[in-house]
Amino acid sequence: MRIALLFIFVTLPSLVLSAERDAFYGTWGTPKQCARAPIKVGGTLLAKPYEISSGWLRQGDFWCRLDWGRPIEKRENGLFTAANAQCGEDSVRGYFLRMKLSDEKLTLLWDFPVSNGPLNRCTKP
Repeated sequence: MRIALLFIFVTLPSLVLSAERDAFYGTWGTPKQCARAPIKVGGTLLAKPYEISSGWLRQGDFWCRLDWGRPIEKRENGLFTAANAQCGEDSVRGYFLRMKLSDEKLTLLWDFPVSNGPLNRCTKP
């Protein structure tokens, strides 16, 4: 009985946070990324959207393992959360990634001076 109660108290907060975090999951991009259109006219390299799940962020061949360390913050203009992102393949680099969702637009704010967005949720073809 005690083990069952301990399990409930340990897993319940993460289940609640996971349900709120679902708003950030999915495929996000600019219209060009969502359409997987060529990056430049006549080119063969296609723009790729961001795919976010409970444990991963992916853009084409670029992968990041996400460790959600912050709770969801409900702000007057939307939702905010953050994760530690371990990105790369042969040499892994760590980043602090903040995510802001406002008016159905997602902005990714990396800990170096780069942001991506606002991004729209891509619809399935």
